[in-house]
Amino acid sequence: MKQDADGYREALAALVPQLRAFARFLARDVTRADDLVQDALVRALERQEAWIPGTDLRAWAFRLLRNLFLDQQRRHGVEKRGLATIRPLDQAPATQAGRDALHDLDASLAALPATQREALILVAAMELDVAEAAAVIGVPEGTVKARVSRARATLARDYDARI
Repeated sequence: MKQDADGYREALAALVPQLRAFARFLARDVTRADDLVQDALVRALERQEAWIPGTDLRAWAFRLLRNLFLDQQRRHGVEKRGLATIRPLDQAPATQAGRDALHDLDASLAALPATQREALILVAAMELDVAEAAAVIGVPEGTVKARVSRARATLARDYDARI
């Protein structure tokens, strides 16, 4: 049994970079994102028995993190602001054109509805497949596909309008 616990912990540890990236998209603040990841890891360790071996640990951990984030949002009374803006990435491109493109992308992402932005981030940025993203968000796969499709279409329209 100890060996199983060690494997579980190692698998969770391997997910930390992905969890941090997702938390940064959600929280839009590095410190808050790190706290969110820490809370999610503590919860995952406390609730190891709730995870069903053989199922996708990554999707399960992402869902824990997402649920913690949403709980915090509700607790702080800022549901309407949750996911409303995304801060620029830590490392901006060196050229002005690159900074402008990043700013345009940031503005376009921020303008997306939160549900579309979340689905797009999970599928495109975090590289979860549609089934995993659906498990994280708690909606059917078709809903995730539709949200990602709408988000991509909106971003494409914004890009075309900026050219």
